[in-house]
Amino acid sequence: MVWHLPFIQAISKFEESKKVDVLTIKRSMADQLFAHEEYVSDVLWLDDVLVGKSKFLEILKLAKKLRSLNYGRVWILHKSYHWALVAFLAGIPERWGYGFGWQRWFVNSGKYLPNDSRKLHPIDQAVSYLKLNGLLAEEAPPKIVVPSEFITQIENRFKDYPKPWIALGVGATDSRRQWGSENFASFANNMIGQWGGTIFLLGGASEELMVSQVKSSIASPSVVNIVSFPICEVSALLKACHLYVGNDSGMLHISAAVGTPSIGLFGMTYKKIDTYRLADEGRNIFAVFPNENRGEANVSSIHKISVAAVVQKAQQLIGKFQPEYSQS
Repeated sequence: MVWHLPFIQAISKFEESKKVDVLTIKRSMADQLFAHEEYVSDVLWLDDVLVGKSKFLEILKLAKKLRSLNYGRVWILHKSYHWALVAFLAGIPERWGYGFGWQRWFVNSGKYLPNDSRKLHPIDQAVSYLKLNGLLAEEAPPKIVVPSEFITQIENRFKDYPKPWIALGVGATDSRRQWGSENFASFANNMIGQWGGTIFLLGGASEELMVSQVKSSIASPSVVNIVSFPICEVSALLKACHLYVGNDSGMLHISAAVGTPSIGLFGMTYKKIDTYRLADEGRNIFAVFPNENRGEANVSSIHKISVAAVVQKAQQLIGKFQPEYSQS
């Protein structure tokens, strides 16, 4: 969802109301992400269609719901035909979409992407489509605006904690993206030993145990557990932090979008286009990749990222973006 923020905003400018509703899945946490964005008026959920025992019946139910809301136009930033079918059955007059495969049967407006665009990364598909239809001049990185009062609240709440503030995103939905509690704790101890400051540990409810393990392994009282905080509070905290380090997850992209220098640990085996599309310093993400020369047997790619390599990257970024903490 963070990737799509600039695309949704571009579409909203095309609309007379300058607002759109967003139809997505609950795991995107779009309701929290868009809570303070004026260009989104409502968020609707797709989950019943995705997990229903009878997908076709759920599609009909969703189409009925959309029909009752009297939408005049829909933009489908996805290659699947299912959502175009829903829009068709809902009787939405203007249906814009990429036009791949069967989707072409159910969309009827705008210019379509060529079929070879199906191989592009989702970011590139959306950029190409909006440029083709005159809604986007140049690609822009995602930006999340954090209300100043939220940042003030965070600063006041943690005013007694020493700086620099470093956030660690220990969560990951895929074990292949998980750097591990020992590595995060070792990194934190190294940084506190050199710079002092405070470590904030971020994760979802399922990472509570891991966060506790990391916290107990850090030799400093300046460690704060903020597991399961609301997105608005997490965004404000990340905005106030001097550095973020985390697995390849949604939190990494939120941190980058609020403007905090963000180190991404990219250990999963990606296609080259995927890896370098996400690990993009223009998007405020500074990547650390596995050392493929490490010869240990049965070691996953993510665990070929050394603590020393991440510490080195962190030192560079703190010195570059927070010169008051540079070491002489």
